[in-house]
Amino acid sequence: MLRRRHITLIRRLVTKIVDPEAARLRTIYDEPPVPLAGQYPDVPQPDDPMSPMVIAARWGSRDLYGEDMPGVAADLLEKGYDTPSLRRLAGEMNVACSADVEPLVARVFRELGVRYPLTELERSLIASRQIAREVIAGKRNAWTSATHLEIRIWGWIPKTTELETIFRINDELSWDFAHRRRLSELETVLLDAFAALAIIEIPTRATSS
Repeated sequence: MLRRRHITLIRRLVTKIVDPEAARLRTIYDEPPVPLAGQYPDVPQPDDPMSPMVIAARWGSRDLYGEDMPGVAADLLEKGYDTPSLRRLAGEMNVACSADVEPLVARVFRELGVRYPLTELERSLIASRQIAREVIAGKRNAWTSATHLEIRIWGWIPKTTELETIFRINDELSWDFAHRRRLSELETVLLDAFAALAIIEIPTRATSS
């Protein structure tokens, strides 16, 4: 009888023969991002991550937590933004949850000229578009970004066809190799969807102050 280690070795060899992408699938979320601007010339560069609008969108879509905001405020001060509420927020020392600083954060955004609050759709789409542009600019791994969008920003409920495609491709990675499309095909479709998301128009409407 073959020893267990020999059986394991045979299984690994068979896996590599049947699915040569198996090894890459184990590390796909750790791959360094690659700039793709040449492939998608219509995609604008990402906005400044310290743009008050980007921060407001991330905050509203729960991509930033209360304990993050004093550090964000300090970074904004270093960037040259300066308001009374921003200074106060930067000095907050005991923030346990988002509710602790929500009124102060709201004042900060209004003092910085950001219409607040954004609608749920606005803030999630602004945050998503920024992430998509960062993927195309080579600042984010596409696969980790797909998971981040699906779980953190949208809670598994896509609101656009681009997001539906991204979530579907991300989920297909877990399928058995016999039913999954080749990784190269999945990646092409995923990047095309990110490029489309990166230029999506954000619907706006007036919100109460």
